[in-house]
Amino acid sequence: NVVAVYGLFAPPDSVGATPSINAVTQAASYSQDAVAPGELVAIFGSSLGPAAPVGTQLDGSGNVATSLADTQVLFDGVASPMIFASAGQVDAVVPFGVATGRVLAQVEYQGLASALFPVTVAPAVIGIFSADASGAGQAIALNQDGGINSPDNPAASGSVVTLWATGAGLLSPAGIDGAVDAGNRPQPVLPVLAQMGGQVADVLYAGGAPGMVEGVIQVNLRVPPASQTGAAVPVVLRVGNSFSQIGITLATRSP
Repeated sequence: NVVAVYGLFAPPDSVGATPSINAVTQAASYSQDAVAPGELVAIFGSSLGPAAPVGTQLDGSGNVATSLADTQVLFDGVASPMIFASAGQVDAVVPFGVATGRVLAQVEYQGLASALFPVTVAPAVIGIFSADASGAGQAIALNQDGGINSPDNPAASGSVVTLWATGAGLLSPAGIDGAVDAGNRPQPVLPVLAQMGGQVADVLYAGGAPGMVEGVIQVNLRVPPASQTGAAVPVVLRVGNSFSQIGITLATRSP
């Protein structure tokens, strides 16, 4: 499950210390430039949450809970769906209702609140999830036959690959904070385009991913027949004026 991938273990911090935010980053690319409505973010700092990491939990309504192990993330005071909590890192979903411009992020743990941390909000800040959670290299992707894309299992030119991203911005129908996609598959309001190996790749689908929190989008691409092939073919998504991070790759081969 993609939403559970981004728990990088951090050393435990002192109990009872006031949380401190060092950076608010895009959870797929780790960009610090801005965030977008519905984007999964990774927040780094100290005393942010429990010493023993805790993963996603659902509330009584079946949505991703906004409190995890006594930890909350707030944007302008609005509690965010929590993906992961630990002392050095917490992951959350930016509320869809944030307005573009400037918001104040804050982490609360066991009743203690961090200082307000200013963050820029943009319409889209797209990032592709990588297989090793580094923000670079091989993308988390499936080939058309359902096998995991890798240098040992490349996708054939002309076939379809599926990858996952976040930061596409507002959705239609409107995104619901913490909702787990059950087949309604909302799609980004902004257009989603793609390139592979410098060639335009047809986007066959871009929208909600079944079983994942809204804010993660699934993208189905057709490998361009004229694209270069190899173990590390660059892939780039564009959503509105936002481009995904440089260095994400897929493995492809001739048909």
